[in-house]
Amino acid sequence: MAEPLVLFDEVALRSPGGRIVFAGASWSLARGARVRVGGLRGNGASVLLRLCAGLAHPQWGRVVLEGVPHDPFRFDHPFFRRGGVGWVPQSGDLIANLSLLQNVALPLRFVGGKSRDEAEENALAVLARLGMAEEAPLRPHALEPRHCRMGAFARSAAGRPELWLVDRLFDDLEPDRLELVLAILDEALADPGVTLVLVGDGPECERLAPSAVRLDGGLIISEERT
Repeated sequence: MAEPLVLFDEVALRSPGGRIVFAGASWSLARGARVRVGGLRGNGASVLLRLCAGLAHPQWGRVVLEGVPHDPFRFDHPFFRRGGVGWVPQSGDLIANLSLLQNVALPLRFVGGKSRDEAEENALAVLARLGMAEEAPLRPHALEPRHCRMGAFARSAAGRPELWLVDRLFDDLEPDRLELVLAILDEALADPGVTLVLVGDGPECERLAPSAVRLDGGLIISEERT
């Protein structure tokens, strides 16, 4: 049996306010899986993505990525060092004092090892595909929130990740820009080794991620289609 790409091993986590988010949750994500996490906002789906990305850590249990546990005190996990994760949070998480172009180019420089000129050329090409070339010089405060999410998507797309973690990217997105985003995702997912965990609802999410899980009572429960 193939080793899972992501493994949650009895993961327990409470919010800063004390609410139980995960209570001994065990879950495995196979390489090449396309999984949708639906449900209401605040159900812990965003935390699940952050755990996968190494941006949150369980208070008990462990998260294992490609056979190597996350360590909250180290930032040199081999999967991250090679740029394996594409993280697209709801907020965009763009660096405030950098332009959109610089934000998208940053991982290409410091993870991909490209020169600044080459990284920015590649970043601009991705932004152009998304209809955002004119917004490339702008800083995040000058962008609409939904376009900050698209900036985070462009940042991930430029790096060609093995694991996409996408949090409500499609919410309030203009139809023409949605089509551009979907075209890039379809292209990425044509590779059977690329894995997707997608938070969101709607027909686009269901098409991209036919498998679904729900969070219930601090556990991660697969929803099999009948």
